[in-house]
Amino acid sequence: MKVGMVSKYPPEENGVGIYSARLCEELAEIGIGTVRIGDSESATADYRVDLKSLALKWRLKGIVEKEGIDLLHIQHIASHYSKLALNANLLIAMRQKVPVIATLHEVHTTTHTLRDRALSWIEGMIARKASAIIAHTKQQKEHMQHRHGKKESFLAYMGTEQADVHKLKGRNILLFGMLNYGKGAEYLIRAMNELPGYKLIVAGKAVSRGYEKLLREEAAENKQGNVMLDIRWIPEDAKEKYLEEADIMAFPYVWAPYQSAAMHNAISRGIPLVATDAGAIDEVVKGYICGRVVEQRSPKALAAGIKAVYGNYETYQHGALKYRKEAAWARTAERHAQIYNETLQEHYAKHGLPERRRADKEIAEAAKDEAEMFNM
Repeated sequence: MKVGMVSKYPPEENGVGIYSARLCEELAEIGIGTVRIGDSESATADYRVDLKSLALKWRLKGIVEKEGIDLLHIQHIASHYSKLALNANLLIAMRQKVPVIATLHEVHTTTHTLRDRALSWIEGMIARKASAIIAHTKQQKEHMQHRHGKKESFLAYMGTEQADVHKLKGRNILLFGMLNYGKGAEYLIRAMNELPGYKLIVAGKAVSRGYEKLLREEAAENKQGNVMLDIRWIPEDAKEKYLEEADIMAFPYVWAPYQSAAMHNAISRGIPLVATDAGAIDEVVKGYICGRVVEQRSPKALAAGIKAVYGNYETYQHGALKYRKEAAWARTAERHAQIYNETLQEHYAKHGLPERRRADKEIAEAAKDEAEMFNM
């Protein structure tokens, strides 16, 4: 099987790109070949295309035919494709002779704002065009089934490392990832005024100058002197150091239509969590008891949650390790293989085997007949 993986890739400063590159590596380990189809700046991709171009369909069609790709897998966030045209270029590009699967890295379960309604509409259209949908949480999968009527919606966890288990060293809290208004970092910084003896590091790239300015102002007003900011794209070596030192990972989000890669970084090391009840990020925390879930936009609730996790550290670490086992990268790759196989079988049942696959089948059957003759 050969899969065309459409996504951003390193060295682009993009979490989905890092995820996609790792997924390709894990699929290779179980014998599934991938062709990396990246954006214009995705230097590590096998092919680079303009993901926002109206010509995307024909660029993908040419790569599918040239490489003999069996299935296309789209890693989707709306902003990676034509935003002004509501991802129309992608919707057109999904009309291919091979089946197309889409992983929705964001699933908008509320439609309170015009932006949410537009993004939800895009997700519904992708569900209609795709042969199957993959989501990273059970809540997101069920939303796609019930709201958009996509029965071919599947759950596949993001993937966790089996790293050395963290040993409690102190009272070090880490907030890591792309920083925007939805991350609620300002509320966590304010919570540190109620946590003498604790230390917070906020590390990540701010998506706007306005939000970076806000965080710097909040840190300057901190009375305990226990907040450090490292606002930039964090390279892998620095990220590993921060994760090694962190005792608790905090997710004070106020808007989160996605699962968190940073959360999986923490769980990979058995680091307990404090998360708000925003979006889908609390599902793992509640389900596996790997931390505390607290109210959004509340410094007091965040401070109380951090104290609670520190006071019952072993219990929450045990929950993190339980989820780590369930979401191991090897299992995630196997889950994708299962989804690919089911999707291809359904596609072939409807449309028949493609010519090259019919030839492969005939060769295999001839070899089987020949072997049986020699064994008579």
